[in-house]
Amino acid sequence: MVGVFLTFPVALGLANTLSALVLLSWILAGGYKERYFVIKKNPLSLPLFLLYAWILIGGIYANATTDNVYLHFLKYSKLFFAVLLISLLDDARWRRRCWAAFSISMLFILASVYANIWFTLPWSATNVRGWGVDHHVIGDYITQNVMMSFFVILLAHYARSENGRLYKYIIYATAFLAVLSVTHLSQGRTGYVLLAVAALVFAIAATPANRRLITVGLVGCFLLLTLVTSQVISQRFELAVVEAKRSDVDHVSSIGHRLYNYKKTPELILKNPIFGSGTGSYHTEICKVIDDPAKCYEYRWHPHNQYLFFWVNNGIIGVGLFVFLLFRFAQNGAQAPKKETAVFWTFLTVLIVDSMFNSPLWSARENHFFVFMMALMGASVADLLRWPIRSSKYFVADGPTTPT
Repeated sequence: MVGVFLTFPVALGLANTLSALVLLSWILAGGYKERYFVIKKNPLSLPLFLLYAWILIGGIYANATTDNVYLHFLKYSKLFFAVLLISLLDDARWRRRCWAAFSISMLFILASVYANIWFTLPWSATNVRGWGVDHHVIGDYITQNVMMSFFVILLAHYARSENGRLYKYIIYATAFLAVLSVTHLSQGRTGYVLLAVAALVFAIAATPANRRLITVGLVGCFLLLTLVTSQVISQRFELAVVEAKRSDVDHVSSIGHRLYNYKKTPELILKNPIFGSGTGSYHTEICKVIDDPAKCYEYRWHPHNQYLFFWVNNGIIGVGLFVFLLFRFAQNGAQAPKKETAVFWTFLTVLIVDSMFNSPLWSARENHFFVFMMALMGASVADLLRWPIRSSKYFVADGPTTPT
């Protein structure tokens, strides 16, 4: 299980293999009554289970090919796997090790981004040298920046909770480098937006009311400074304006593609608003409403919006179950110790906002990140007090947090 959290940010194939081993071990290990007790007590278990169950039911009446239905079953299977993870994460030792594994993996990505400025890395997705150009090293820049934006907040949280001044400064410096990896070494507009949203939400949630306005102002100034000093941000947003203005005639550009999807997808929703057209149906149904069906291959993967995606395939019931999952996670965050609440709200906001212009529960590495981290955060509300890889004392046994 720790291996899953170590590998999913950098090596999906290995992470999926380890996930299969976790599933096999879960089946063979026994102790089902104790694990059922843990699952039953966790508020995330029910919405995760219901959402995946409804996706499976949607396959029965889907206007879709068998391959597309199966692909959705496979993609969204992480929802069910998250329930199994929750049942295994009742021991604080192993939760901390999972946090440490994720942190180590993100530090590896961050180090690779900077090394990629000068060296050709065999595992890097980009091989362009120099400062101020795209240096994403795993998957695509959207996924890397989504994870890195959250990692910035995680580092800021650890720095706030750290008593040692030296470690505090080291962690803050690492967070600053992580910010620059998004703002100055990536071309992903999604990353810019999510980083800004995450920073502002964290600043609001983590700051006492009497200092909130000052903190938010300072964060705003810092974000403005990154905008002014980053040539790549300026170029990408200038391009976004051009693409938006030309969206009526150019449906292939990043912005034009999204706007065209947002225009056409509601036409599908109106046909079956309650139950949807069935799991996996979007990939073929969208071809019936676009202006040129011969270009369906350009639009049939997903609509760049998780809410619309669920609505087309699984109806308003599917959207409702997704919102139910978000609501239960918010409830879980509200019960967290005061110092950890800001991390919960930030993660939740990033997922909500990202779902507006991407399909994060569908896209491979993003669904691993959001679903697995949601399970880890939802399994306990008191694991984020300290930087988990600083000292072995954070790996000692202190017993299960849930009685068995």
